Amino acid sequence: MKKINILLVLGLVALVMFSCINDNDMIPPVITLNGSSDTTIALNTQWTDPGATANDDEDGNVPINVSGVVNKDLVGVYTITYKASDAAGNISTKTRTVRVRNMADIWKGDYFVTDNSGGIEYTYTDHISISQTQNNYVNVNKFRNYINGTLEFYFTNPDSLNASIVVNAQNITCGDPYITRLFYGMGQITSLTNKTFELFVNENDGSSTKSIVESYQKN
Repeated sequence: MKKINILLVLGLVALVMFSCINDNDMIPPVITLNGSSDTTIALNTQWTDPGATANDDEDGNVPINVSGVVNKDLVGVYTITYKASDAAGNISTKTRTVRVRNMADIWKGDYFVTDNSGGIEYTYTDHISISQTQNNYVNVNKFRNYINGTLEFYFTNPDSLNASIVVNAQNITCGDPYITRLFYGMGQITSLTNKTFELFVNENDGSSTKSIVESYQKN
């Protein structure tokens, strides 16, 4: 009986000591990210989370809960959150920022445009917006100064001088008269510093085809 009482006392002492130790543990785990905390990827490019580790001064390595999703096919800024807790209930969090970028975004903005077709030249202003879902794709809002002249094209390499620009065949209902016109052609970057490029586009209105040169200069 005496031995049992001694064991009970020792158990109670150990329990009290353990409780005191846990009560005194106020330090949360330290989370360390693998790789950069702020990273940028090209739109439509696969991203793999490099992960993170968490270490606690009392418990050693502890598991991490990860939340957040990166949509590689939509331009945006995404946050990945890492959360870890120790046996005492102390919690720490750390975040990683992942930016999904259309690499042609250096070309977005307002432009002064010179249109030349058959020796007839005129100027107007236009705006380039970037695709939110296709890398290197952009749109101009009023190609040839046509009402509803939203033409799509893409840069084969938006950061390279003399890189090609591709205008895939597309039917656009636009202009005056307001009819469906077929556009297709090519282009070329002429200056990265001044943000200039040229488009060489054919336009077919159903009865004839015109060859057009459009020179763009960023404002």
